[in-house]
Amino acid sequence: MEFAYRGWVIDPTPDFSLGRFFAHARLIRGSPDDDADSEMHIEHNLAWFDTEDEAIQVARQRAIEWIDVREGNIASPDRQPGH
Repeated sequence: MEFAYRGWVIDPTPDFSLGRFFAHARLIRGSPDDDADSEMHIEHNLAWFDTEDEAIQVARQRAIEWIDVREGNIASPDRQPGH
């Protein structure tokens, strides 16, 4: 489950352990130059949730916030990627 946001690919797929979903996000930014390495960032230790959907929502929002801060912009809390 990946989606694109501002040149980054975000994978908010949670881990499942001990009956709970652990939210985290993997962010990868590819280079337009095929020979260049891509940049990667992982948000760790976000939180545990009872449902997969909750974990995904939190991980996705944290990833968007991290990207927006890095890019020098502030996203509105209700902003959805691709909109």
